[in-house]
Amino acid sequence: MKKHLAFGIGVISAFAALVFFMRTIQVNATNVYIHSNLTVSPSIISFETVFPGEVLFEPLNISLSGSFMRSGVYDDIEYRILQKIKPRRDDPYKRAYCQDHPTDYKHCYPSLCPYLSKEPDNNPANDEGVPAFHDPNATSSIAFGRLAKSDDDLSDSWVIDLHTPCFTGRCDQSNDTPSGFTIDPRLNGQKFGCDLIVEVVKKSYFVTRTIGFWQTHTDFTSKILEEKLGGNMNVGTTTHVRIVTNDPGNRQSKLFGAYYSSIPKKTNGSNRRAVDKARIALLQHLVAAKLNCAAFSCGASIKILIANADSAYAAGNISLMGTFASQLNAYNNMGDSFPIPSELGSPGSATPGASSSRANKIFWDSP
Repeated sequence: MKKHLAFGIGVISAFAALVFFMRTIQVNATNVYIHSNLTVSPSIISFETVFPGEVLFEPLNISLSGSFMRSGVYDDIEYRILQKIKPRRDDPYKRAYCQDHPTDYKHCYPSLCPYLSKEPDNNPANDEGVPAFHDPNATSSIAFGRLAKSDDDLSDSWVIDLHTPCFTGRCDQSNDTPSGFTIDPRLNGQKFGCDLIVEVVKKSYFVTRTIGFWQTHTDFTSKILEEKLGGNMNVGTTTHVRIVTNDPGNRQSKLFGAYYSSIPKKTNGSNRRAVDKARIALLQHLVAAKLNCAAFSCGASIKILIANADSAYAAGNISLMGTFASQLNAYNNMGDSFPIPSELGSPGSATPGASSSRANKIFWDSP
């Protein structure tokens, strides 16, 4: 289950200003702002000599950044592509001025925005483009995109299309410039411009809970195992696997036994082998991680981490088990400050006594 953090309109994550000549178009990136969660390329788009009626295409790639990809907490980003009048001198005051005075061509470029389309790649079909010949100020002229690690949707390949308009009264029969979108002939030879801005609107995060939470919230933990995992989970692989169940009654639950079993000692007080100490330590982190993924969902990187930890548990590799236990512990703690989604119901108060009384520790004498 994912929750969202909202970002204000002022959070600008990309990209370029477009400068248009009626004979030549050059696209230059000026004052580029890139949000830490996204990367945008290329930084310069160049349209060469154009003629009325021509349609030209240039790529625009918007991807999740390396820091976002490395985060175990965050999963997806929703963004939008806006368009603004381009000032001749690029600074915050002039940008604001040109939005209120778009026809002051001394300080602002004539607008190219209505003639630029934003075409999504439709892979997957979770983005919303905008065709050319539109009102740049209308909400319907905002393009929307989404990227998500959990969907393996890490990059969007947009196409920016320029549909070159014709001059009013000079359009030939083959020109498809709609009425109302032709250009005043007095602007012949002028540069036209449009600022395209990519803004992060939302990013979602994965909720997690710690070992201590799952250990002590008896009813909630039991519910997640039953409803989300069918009442059991495997730890390890087919070469060495333990099936974790949650049978009712005192000393019957292997689930709570995993949490309440001693790492250094068996139930008879004898010392565990070094490999079994490592297995019990990893076991507790693995069970918590699998409950977290089942309850709140998790990204592909965490699923791979869990699979690798299962393999290390089965192989009995003490060094790797220690490494994966540390990494899983970091994941289990990452989203602990975020609230549990209301649709899962209240976890209630901690009941460590109930969990402890149900723990089947004897089973874990042979982890």
